[in-house]
Parts: sequence; C-alpha cells; structure tokens
Amino acid sequence: MDSSSGGNGQSSRADRAVVLYRPTIAARSGAGQLLEMQWRGLTAAGVPALLACGRGALKFWWRTGVPARRRSVAEIERLQSQGALIADHGLAIRSAELTFVHNLAAEAALHVPGTSPEAVTREREFFLALNGAATVVANSALVAAALHKHFGLARERVSVLYPAFKAQRYSPERAAELKRAARASLGVAADAPLVGFVTSGDFVKRGLDLFLDCAARIAAERRDARFLVVGSKRLPAEASEHALVRAGVVSYRPKGAYPERWLAALDVFLYAARFEEFGMVVAEAQALGVPVLTSRMVGASECLPSVYSPWLLERPEPEPMAERALALLADDATRARLAVAAAASVLALEERAYIEGTRRLIAAQNRRVK
Repeated sequence: MDSSSGGNGQSSRADRAVVLYRPTIAARSGAGQLLEMQWRGLTAAGVPALLACGRGALKFWWRTGVPARRRSVAEIERLQSQGALIADHGLAIRSAELTFVHNLAAEAALHVPGTSPEAVTREREFFLALNGAATVVANSALVAAALHKHFGLARERVSVLYPAFKAQRYSPERAAELKRAARASLGVAADAPLVGFVTSGDFVKRGLDLFLDCAARIAAERRDARFLVVGSKRLPAEASEHALVRAGVVSYRPKGAYPERWLAALDVFLYAARFEEFGMVVAEAQALGVPVLTSRMVGASECLPSVYSPWLLERPEPEPMAERALALLADDATRARLAVAAAASVLALEERAYIEGTRRLIAAQNRRVK
C-alpha cells in the first residue's frame, strides 16, 4: 500500500491507494456485497485497493474470494497518513475522506420501537467530530435529508449513491427459471396468489407484524391467497402463533444465500418496513420482474418508476396496503405492466453504476489534494 505523498503527508496522485473499511464484514450483508463490488471494480480499473475490517476477514474471503485484511483503526489511520484515501463504511474513522452511511439510527429511532439509544448517541458523536472535508455518502435521498435534519450536515457535503444489485442473479429470465421449483418447494399451486415478505432480518424494523396484519386482511377477501415470510433464523414467537401461520396459509423460510428463489415465486412483494435506509430487496424484486408494494419510508422506493406512483404509500399502513395488494392480485395486466417497468428502470442500479459512482467520489477527493 505504498503511495507517493507530498509535504503534507497526503498523496497528490490521482491513483493513490484506497482503503475500504468496515469494522465487521459479512459476505451476505448488503454492505458486505457493496464492499466486494467496490474492491473488484477498483482493482479491475488498476486502482490499488485494500479491503480492511476489524472482524470477519477469513469468512468473507472464504465466501467471496476477496482478500479482506484484518486491520485496526489505528493501522487504517496510519495508512491514511502515508497517503491512502479512506472510505469508511462503518462510521468508525472520523478522519476518512469518504463516509458511507448504510444505517441511520437517529432516523430509525423516530419510527422503529426499540432502536438503541446508545447507537443514536454514538452516531451523533461521530458526525460532530467528522473530518470537515469528508464527503458523506448516503444510500438514498431519504437518508441524505435525515443527515441534514439530525446533524446539520451541509447538503453539498452529502452525495447520494444508490446501492447496486447483482444483475447475474436477479433478472426476469432467472425468475422464470426459479419460480416453478420455488412454489413446488412451498407447496403452493402455480395459479394460487402468493404475496411475500423477504428480508435478511430485524423483523421489527422491516415490519413483519404489519405484513401479517396485511395478510389477514387479504386472506379475508381472497381465501385462495397464500403468503411467504423469509428472513432471520426463526420466526419470533408471537408471529409463530399467528392464526395464518398456524393454519399453514403463511409459510416461513429462514434467510439463506439465495433469496432470489423466494422472490421469484411471488405475485406481489409487500414490503411494510417502518423505515429502511435503502432496502436492496426492493431493487432485487424489481430486477426479477416482481411487482412491489411499499412506502416512501423505504429509500429504494425512490428508484421505482413513475407508473408506481398510485401504488406507493407515504407510510406502511396495513389497511391501504392490503387494499392495493387485493387490487393487484385481481389485475394481471397491471401487475405485468408494473413488473416490466420496474425491471427496465432498475438497470440504473446495476453493479457498473455503483462502481462508476464510487470512482467519481474518489476522483473528486483526489482533486482536492492536488
């Protein structure tokens, strides 16, 4: 990671080394997948890049083939003093030139019961001490506005870079391949309406209880409807006792490495998150050609095409969500139109766009030290 530097200890080279850092890295997390994309994209472009973390390096390398390195914050800061540009993905390095925000506890606390007060405090302390020359990278306009509201960050300091999905895994063509087998595995007939809720975890934040409320309302009108919940390692006890779960009308599968098979099985993806900084699963559903019902409290809703406007709620309220779901289930033509429009618009979120956006942010920071 050697790089030339000027008298102030900062590199003047446009191709100076870049350190991508996250305290704990996981291959199956959204942030982990984005870091993998950045490392591969920068390396392919000839930019010397180091992917560093405090924990998780070995498992990340085993699952992705990307050589993550275990480094302390002090070691990262030392690399910075030698000329490297630091891209912090964990709100851990206050001197970083690029600070990527994946989660925002200060805003989540306004919408999600049980948000950690300690996390809110740590977040506030971090932003108050943040490098004044840093660019803060929000993953949605929703988060950019919240950063300004909570921490007074000047709007010109905040850039929005939407996360990317892996196009080789998520496409209408793949959905067609996966759908039949996934439904057979669930025991759901090919012609049965299937409404789903797919997430990695944190059922409170993502609104599992709101989804089950919607499911009950839908099932009361459509006795042929079936429902799928995917996420975490197990259902919470309260959800397990829900009447629709006990009756087998709602199926459950734990999170796994291939959520696309479950998304592909759906007729409607109903995402009732109370607050979601972005929500990559929304973009993945779009890419598979699955119609989405969600609200503007989800950052990824910003990326839905204009044809979705009548279907997009301001907040995740079960009654209007259920009404919209019933309307979509009864209207094959509208579902198809939404699916086609979403699959086309989501191409703007392919991996290439995220890498190019990252390189633009790095280039802008490099121009500051010339």
